[in-house]
Amino acid sequence: MAVLRTESLTKRFGGLVAVNEVTFEVAKGEILGIIGPNGAGKTTLINVISGLYLPDAGRILLDGRDITFTPPHVRCRLGIGRTFQLAYPLMDLSARENIMVGAVFGQPQRLREARHTADEIGQLLDLPAMDRGVWNLTALEIKKLELGRALATHPSVLFLDEGMAGLNQDETRAMIAVVRRIQEQGIGICVVEHVMSVIGELTDRVIVLNGGAVIAEGTYAEVCSDPEVIAAYLGKEE
Repeated sequence: MAVLRTESLTKRFGGLVAVNEVTFEVAKGEILGIIGPNGAGKTTLINVISGLYLPDAGRILLDGRDITFTPPHVRCRLGIGRTFQLAYPLMDLSARENIMVGAVFGQPQRLREARHTADEIGQLLDLPAMDRGVWNLTALEIKKLELGRALATHPSVLFLDEGMAGLNQDETRAMIAVVRRIQEQGIGICVVEHVMSVIGELTDRVIVLNGGAVIAEGTYAEVCSDPEVIAAYLGKEE
């Protein structure tokens, strides 16, 4: 059974259809890639699913429960987790304290429990600098911290919005290993990423958006050979 399913999900901004009748699902422990050219609607889709925008049509089902019009903080507590393209950690706090905030917000816990949750997540993410101030963290550690704050809410499905942008090759490989470890926890993961080598290595399945609509679905190899996908990225010949 799918942990998350959307049905004909649609979002308009005036006359612009940013998400156009998108239907897809992700299973427990599956890594789904969401790709498409700039402006295809990828981040808007995440914003609708996480509750930052309300859809104009369609449904969102989490573990079979309709959460289409559920407030964002309730969706978080029900199991929708996400990262953002730009990380905004709490600069006055340590890495551990940042993750503790996620733990308290996602599933209300006492501080001792939240600290234990944060330490477990730090081990999972290989983030040893838990007592270090955020301003002293490396780019890779900031990316891991953003993941940690999302994981602290105990998601059943996790959206990673360009979580490897700006990382070098070694850092990217480290992040791929981290995402694999998260997958082993049984969490469904949706990865929005422009680095196609990451999508090819990491994902079980891929959907391709263009103009807000799904134009292809399948394995990475299958969608890369799809004529409509090639045209979307490279343009059609006159």
